[in-house]
Amino acid sequence: MDDSSAAIDFDPTSPALVAGERLGLWRLLQVLGDSPSGVWWRAQHLRSGHAAHLLAYHRAADAGAVLLRMAQSEGQPWTHPDVAWPLDSGLLPDGRPYVVMPALDGEPLTRVLPEASLRQRLQWGLQLCELLLLAQAKGLSLVELDPSLLWVGSQRQLRLHALALVRLDAGALRMGSLEGQLCMAAQALQCPASARGEPGSATGLVFSVGTLLCWLVNGRLPDGGEPTGAVLTSLSQWLTLPSAARAELDALLHQAVDVDPARRPPDLEQLALAIESWLERSGALAATAAGALTPAEPEALPITSPVERAAPRTPVARPPAAEPAEPDASSNERVPRWTLGLLLLILVLVALAVLTGQRATP
Repeated sequence: MDDSSAAIDFDPTSPALVAGERLGLWRLLQVLGDSPSGVWWRAQHLRSGHAAHLLAYHRAADAGAVLLRMAQSEGQPWTHPDVAWPLDSGLLPDGRPYVVMPALDGEPLTRVLPEASLRQRLQWGLQLCELLLLAQAKGLSLVELDPSLLWVGSQRQLRLHALALVRLDAGALRMGSLEGQLCMAAQALQCPASARGEPGSATGLVFSVGTLLCWLVNGRLPDGGEPTGAVLTSLSQWLTLPSAARAELDALLHQAVDVDPARRPPDLEQLALAIESWLERSGALAATAAGALTPAEPEALPITSPVERAAPRTPVARPPAAEPAEPDASSNERVPRWTLGLLLLILVLVALAVLTGQRATP
């Protein structure tokens, strides 16, 4: 893989499209946001009037990958509310490709990242693992991971435009993994074995998702490359984590993108469990809004093994509660002041009655 594909970059040199322009049977209406691969537009079908989302790619070099994905697509083999299947594709006059997707609610992931907490970013990575595991259960696998095809819905959930989901068989995976048949943004997340033309694998998918996690967590790729236009507030959150928590998360990310497949998590299920475990142990450390984590280090997190985490927790011994103090006996013997007053009043009334009786006697 050459240096030009070593980072997820934005190419501002491509000719700009304008609202009202026609691409095949689609009319561009409004820009929805930029992404590493291209610009997302709201579009409308010229005949039916149906709304859709259209991704116009920045580079003509991505045409082969997009057309190959469309050829591999088999309609809509699996229905899920957070998965959208391609509707149409084509080429602009200058050779750049475009792809048309259903009009899901939400917006591109890269657009919402600046305000997302570290916890939210990791949860999106976890949700991506879950979506891909569901796809595998349906006999499908992702042959390239392009961040441009990830959206965030109105409920803050991750949504996948499934341009690169293909049948889970060796022929389809080998065809989809050949270098030069992946779009430029996806090549930055490509497993080394896939770059050599080997069929896709479970650990290869772990590498791609792990690379995306590195980008989400600290704004950088595992090789140290910094994507042009990356959200650097993610890096500020990463640096302000307590040292123990950062070391544990760093180890998780490094393991996911290890050059040796044997040292990576064996599949996405294990990677998802690792992410979920870190989120549980981190508590509120990663829950602050982007760029606003306090530099003060709270109590360090214990680094525990999966066996220790699964073991039943031993109740913490607590000192016996102090017995309630005995009431002061002398306080019970004291006569309240209002009682003395009442007795005096009674004595006065009795005395008056006696005197009155004496006067009335002849």
